[in-house]
Formats: sequence, C-alpha cells, structure tokens
Amino acid sequence: MSGIPDAPGIRKARPGLPKHDLFRYGRRYLVPRLGETLLHRNVMLSLLFAGMLVFASFRLNWVTALQKVAVKDLVAGMLAFSALGFGAATAATVLALGIPRGQLYFTMIANGPKSPWVKIEKSASGMTAHAVDPSEEPLHNSDRYGPSFRSFYGDLIFTFTWTLGTQLSLGIVSVIYFAIAGDLNMVDCSHCRRSSLGLFLMSAMLFYAILQMGSLLRAMADYAMNQELYDRRDLGLFK
Repeated sequence: MSGIPDAPGIRKARPGLPKHDLFRYGRRYLVPRLGETLLHRNVMLSLLFAGMLVFASFRLNWVTALQKVAVKDLVAGMLAFSALGFGAATAATVLALGIPRGQLYFTMIANGPKSPWVKIEKSASGMTAHAVDPSEEPLHNSDRYGPSFRSFYGDLIFTFTWTLGTQLSLGIVSVIYFAIAGDLNMVDCSHCRRSSLGLFLMSAMLFYAILQMGSLLRAMADYAMNQELYDRRDLGLFK
C-alpha cells in the first residue's frame, strides 16, 4: 500500500534525526512526554499508596504480616511479576510495530494531541490526507510535523516501551535491594529508617508497575476497538 501523498495545505514531514544519534529516542519520544508522565496519576497514586503503607506499618502497626516477611521472599515475587510484565510489554511493543499500514495507522501518525485534525481517506491511488477544517492556519504551518509534534501512534509506542522499561527497572531495583537487605524483614523496627525507606521504594515501584500494566492493557483495548470500527466501516456496515 502506498504512503500518504501530498495534500493541499499539508507539507511532507521533515526527515528524522540522523541514525547515529544515540539520543534520538530520548529527544523524539521521551522528552516531549516526560513532564506529563512524571505528573501522571499512576505516579501520584503509587507514591500515595507507598506512603500510606509505610505509615500504617511503622506508625500504626496495622500490617503485622510484613514484620514476618523477609526481603528475599518479597523480592522473589516481585521478580516473577517483573518478568511477566516485561514479556507482556515486549509482545505488545512488537505487535504495535507490526500494525498494518492501513487507514487507522495513517490516521494515528497524521494526528496528535492539540493539533489540527487530518482525515485519512482511501482512494484509487492509495491513501489521501485532507484537512477537516482547511481554514485553520496552523495546519499550513511547515512546523506541524516538526520535532514537537506528537502523534497518537507515537503515544501508543511510548506507552508500551515505557511499561517495558518500568518492568525492567522493577526487576533491577529488586535485585539491588535484595543484595543490601536480603536476610532482613520488610518491616524491621531495629533499622527503622532503612527499613521504612526500603518499604516505601519497593511498594511504590511495585504499585506503579501494576498500574502501568493496566495502562498497557487499556491502550491495547482502545486500539482494538478503533480497529474494529474502521473494519466495520470498510465492510459498509456504517459510514
């Protein structure tokens, strides 16, 4: 299937950064989304959950079971979850990279948050792009597809790769914490400062990894629903 030809009011995308640029992913995907990611509700909920767990365990003495759980036992479970999440995120990323180059794919790469809407239509020559509202001046700006542009497809790939990195980081931090305090219990009042800090860090990372898996599943479900709508439209079931 051919790519999107030139359409009135839309210029070709600027070529990407040189292949030898080792920081291309960071500049093109991570930096534009970093602020939104760090202030996302998943981060806030993880920190809140970890703080409440530490307070309930050390101040209120409500979670007495953690006083009998060794760090090495909890780390084993976290490594198992990390491996499961890493495999799921890797599979999702591979599937996203292999998305068929159809109408939905071109719609996702031509549109993004806070940008003028572009409609992709099928024609005899392939795919064509049309401005939904040609009167919008920003659509004619040559910087529309510059480095600051965020496509919906890029957001999808970022969600999957960020989740992948989160699961990998969970496993690495778990191994490091096991090397530091493997034979001690998660709640150890004789080492209150170290134990509370370790519990806060591990519980925050674990809860964040779980929430990120939820975000991955939600992103996959949203894409599947949109693909179904486009396929039903191709079958002529509705316009």
